[in-house]
Amino acid sequence: MVSPNEIEIKLYEAYDASYQVFLKNWQVNRQVALDLMQKHLNPQPPQVAVLSVGAGPGDFDVQVIDTLKQKISKEFKLRYVAVEPNHLHRQRYEQKINPSDFADVDLKVHPEKIEEFWTDEKFDIIHYTHSMYHMPDHEQQLVQKAMEMLKENGFLLLTLDTRDAVIFDTIFKYAALTGEGFTDMLQMEKMQEIVDNLGLSYEVVNYPEYMDVTLCFEENSSAGKALMDFFCQSDSSQLSDEQRQEMLHLLASNISEKDGKKLVPLPAATMVICK
Repeated sequence: MVSPNEIEIKLYEAYDASYQVFLKNWQVNRQVALDLMQKHLNPQPPQVAVLSVGAGPGDFDVQVIDTLKQKISKEFKLRYVAVEPNHLHRQRYEQKINPSDFADVDLKVHPEKIEEFWTDEKFDIIHYTHSMYHMPDHEQQLVQKAMEMLKENGFLLLTLDTRDAVIFDTIFKYAALTGEGFTDMLQMEKMQEIVDNLGLSYEVVNYPEYMDVTLCFEENSSAGKALMDFFCQSDSSQLSDEQRQEMLHLLASNISEKDGKKLVPLPAATMVICK
């Protein structure tokens, strides 16, 4: 295992801080992916094995585990493997997976990046849930690796934002203004091209999601600064006052007001690739 260096640790810490604010303000639809898991799951005894890649702080994995525990019969043991290199995400993950609630789950959390992770274990489900953005230039290789790691009746689930998500506009705007950050980022449409090129069949379900960006417009708000960091995928304090106003104008031009919240669209899609 390759340990994170000092720069990576600082990046993980900054990302975790901004992601926590993002999570609290994200109107996310987890049910589509959960429904697709239940629809396609066709396990063989004695166990159902799941691999969660880029598991984050565990919010979705708790829902997956709860759903599968209700779905599978008592003859099956649930084996759950999570791969998450961010040390703060792992700490939050382990706090969420309460041993008393999940005593019947064979759970293992690995600290490696997925590119460094190896096992000869085979899985019924492998899912990348809003995580493959952070693995640029490895997408095709990772899909191929995942297909090899599946059981014969297994499937791969990939969830990503679509090109119409405002966050891509803000990320690219930040890069244009500062000369730093990301000038490209994976979207579901690009993922479909990659999978098409591999000759794999798949199903894609699109659905709306939204983010409340009210905090971004609050002066001297640490939470607002953290949320703007996430929308830049970088340190928004690097923006001049004029540049920050440009970013706010970009958000404002995409806002719809609802119940006192300033919502911007973050449409997403989940892809299923069966082996």
